[in-house]
Amino acid sequence: MSVTPRVLVAFTVALAGGVLAPGARADVTKDQCIDANASAQRLRLAGKLGAAHRALLTCADSACPGMVRDDCSRRLDELDRAQPTIILDVKDPVGNDLTDVRVNVDGTPLTDRLDGVARRVDPGVHVFTFEVGGQPVATRKLVIQESEKGRRETIVIAPATVAPSPDQHREGGVQGRRLLGLGVGGVGVAGVVVGSIFGGLADAAWHDQKSACGSPASCTNAGHAAALSDHTSLTTDGAVSTTAFIAGGALLAAGIVLFLTAPPRAATAGRLTIVPAVGPGQASIAVTARF
Repeated sequence: MSVTPRVLVAFTVALAGGVLAPGARADVTKDQCIDANASAQRLRLAGKLGAAHRALLTCADSACPGMVRDDCSRRLDELDRAQPTIILDVKDPVGNDLTDVRVNVDGTPLTDRLDGVARRVDPGVHVFTFEVGGQPVATRKLVIQESEKGRRETIVIAPATVAPSPDQHREGGVQGRRLLGLGVGGVGVAGVVVGSIFGGLADAAWHDQKSACGSPASCTNAGHAAALSDHTSLTTDGAVSTTAFIAGGALLAAGIVLFLTAPPRAATAGRLTIVPAVGPGQASIAVTARF
């Protein structure tokens, strides 16, 4: 029987597949299986369930001895029940879901993309960091309980806070100084108005005193009593008027100085207009500000 080259090639490929296939799966040696089983037990006791899971997958391979493989498979089932899982839900400030998020646990990468799948984590206290392009890194410290399944954590990535510029600080200071000047000046105007009112009352009391007892010859007993009352009112109202005028004038002057000495704004400078009004027995000042 003649063997063609095509048949020979096919036979060689089939033989290689039959011989190499078991060898391709039998990368794990007996010693490696035993070592992986022992390592998984140590890692489990240390609370490193993720690393223990990977070790048990090694010794649960079909290439391992049956006794070791069965023991690792049993331990793997127990570990799966004890391994906590967490679902991370990252949102922007308006509530939109974010998926392109780099998540680290204690500095070790966990995932680069969120898809709603529960992630295996070790029990214990861990620091999670969440990185989204162009935004500040968010940090969350979590205590993960053993056997806790499907724990959901929502993290909001806040935008970076922009610090006010020097111009904004300057503008705020200018505005505050102008407002202070207006407040102080307003109190001064009120003092001048009160002084004007009591000045008018004092003037009226002076005229009433003259009418009641203009001279010693024409001053009756009744007129003398009325004159004394008017004189008391004149003294009191005059003192109040003088005090109010002095205090109001000082505060008004201070307010004007504060307002006018504030640095001008970038666009326009403020303007203060003062219009005095003086009449018989009264005085007033109108203050108009624009800024």
